[in-house]
Amino acid sequence: MADYILLRQAERYLERMPKNDQIRLLEALDTLISDSTKLDIKPLYGRDELRLRVGKYRVLFFEDRDNNL
Repeated sequence: MADYILLRQAERYLERMPKNDQIRLLEALDTLISDSTKLDIKPLYGRDELRLRVGKYRVLFFEDRDNNL
């Protein structure tokens, strides 16, 4: 089962966001786990991370295929 882990800094930022943006971002993270083909995901050049665009926000993440993260 895939899952995601938020950094403490990201959690604090998420808590301070407007409620409707929080909901949209959390829904995008859930979609990322279930069916990422529907999302605006691009690789970051020179890094092992990917970028998920949700409205005016960007979520930086990496896939840990060994541990399903």
